Amino acid sequence: MLRAHSVTVEFPGVRALDRVSLDFRAGEIHAIIGENGAGKSTLMQVLSGAIPATEGSVMRGGVPLRLNHPSDARRAGIAMVHQEINLIETLSVADNIALGHESVRFGGLIIDAQRQHDRAREVLGALGAKIDPSQLASSLSIAQAQFVEIAKCIASEARVLILDEPTAVLGARDAERLLALMVQMRMDGRAVLFVSHHLDEVVAIADRVSVLRDGEVVQSFERGTNGALTDVAGARVDEGVLARAMVGRELGSIYPPITLETDDHASCRCEPAIELVDFGAHGRSRGINLAVGAGEIVGIAGLVGSGRTETAEAIVGLRERVGTVRVGGVAVRFSNVRAAMKAGIAYVSEDRKGRGVHTTLSTIENIVLPSLDASTRFAGAWIDRAQQDAVAAKWIQTFGIRCPVPQRALSSLSGGNQQKVALARWLETKPRVLIVDEPTRGVDVGAKSEIYSILANLARGGLACLVISSELPELIGISHRLVVMRHGTTAGELSSAQLRAHGADEHIMRLASGVASDKDQTS
Repeated sequence: MLRAHSVTVEFPGVRALDRVSLDFRAGEIHAIIGENGAGKSTLMQVLSGAIPATEGSVMRGGVPLRLNHPSDARRAGIAMVHQEINLIETLSVADNIALGHESVRFGGLIIDAQRQHDRAREVLGALGAKIDPSQLASSLSIAQAQFVEIAKCIASEARVLILDEPTAVLGARDAERLLALMVQMRMDGRAVLFVSHHLDEVVAIADRVSVLRDGEVVQSFERGTNGALTDVAGARVDEGVLARAMVGRELGSIYPPITLETDDHASCRCEPAIELVDFGAHGRSRGINLAVGAGEIVGIAGLVGSGRTETAEAIVGLRERVGTVRVGGVAVRFSNVRAAMKAGIAYVSEDRKGRGVHTTLSTIENIVLPSLDASTRFAGAWIDRAQQDAVAAKWIQTFGIRCPVPQRALSSLSGGNQQKVALARWLETKPRVLIVDEPTRGVDVGAKSEIYSILANLARGGLACLVISSELPELIGISHRLVVMRHGTTAGELSSAQLRAHGADEHIMRLASGVASDKDQTS
């Protein structure tokens, strides 16, 4: 149905794709995996008309396509859900879904708003998304916005669907629903191109898997007659095999070792680094009592809509709050993120594009921006560029950020590398408390291990960490304690011993869904 033939893409100083040839078949889910910067998103952008290939061609039915713009791809029956949310916030959900293929009457003179509304409701219903088509896109949560992006793709009735990290912003239940929908689209005879760092999803639903490394296709796998993914020799393929193919080396446990002695020591620090007392985000969460000690990593789990992100935003002044925040035993109130930063609290948002980084600025500028005062002289009249370059180089090396030209706009980096920059820029402020929401969203398995080790080392150095994540294995693997939220308040807490007991993930889900109470969990 679609073929990339010897596609090469070159940017100044880097070859993002090197003679990539792949075909994508009707009635098939074809997964593309690889480390951050391997070229996955670049390939998808070429296929969707977002960027031109330097060399090579894209063919449909054996005929080369002229893909100079995404509208060319749409006319060829190709639609893409991008890694970053690209909705127009001032338009309604229905208008966003219909954008580019509007329903019109009287020869195109009038847009048929009712028909667009009905079509949006139909597609959202098929996705199982409870979203009002008439509401503005600006009012959507990150997860809701992702479902609208997917609805746009489906409503176009394209026969080739490209999904770049579609489950990255979704909770477990929503992700399962989307994966089931992808299987249905395959059964409808569409070609589904699927980019994901969640290797369990790839193993579960992909018919074929192509591995990119440094812009080249290095290995492929296919689902055999026994229903399992296999290599060319017919051997069964699991997540470990895929991970090794991605990084080109053996990977041990991606989580740093955590001992109960260390956990007990951390949780018994006399004075908490940060303490929430009867705290909440106005209208979204309430009655939260939580203390995090220096050197402790406390995970926050919960389903989408449980109030995790809203609570974090209220702590740093992004939302109206209720209750009390104490830092170092002193009650504080922040009017904005900068005030929180000055008090030693850094917040890494889940909304990388909206609140995490500035994609039009360079990698260097993004890393040093929150701590700009440290590199200015004479009351800000002169900027020490050499110091900024050195600071950026330090974090690029520490996080293994694939960034051939740090002076180029951050938009030239892959989503995973942008995520590393989002974390680095706040760590450069040298906080005493780090609040990080979805720390490894869009990050490959090798880079995840690096980030987990960095968080563990920061905690060992005395940093207090609050980590919000939709990935239970991640929270279980790195947290000293875990708090579960449900309907805007705490549903329970798991100690280190409980986290490392058999069935911890099931217990967390029972608390998050209201099946079990905190009392049940403790017993």
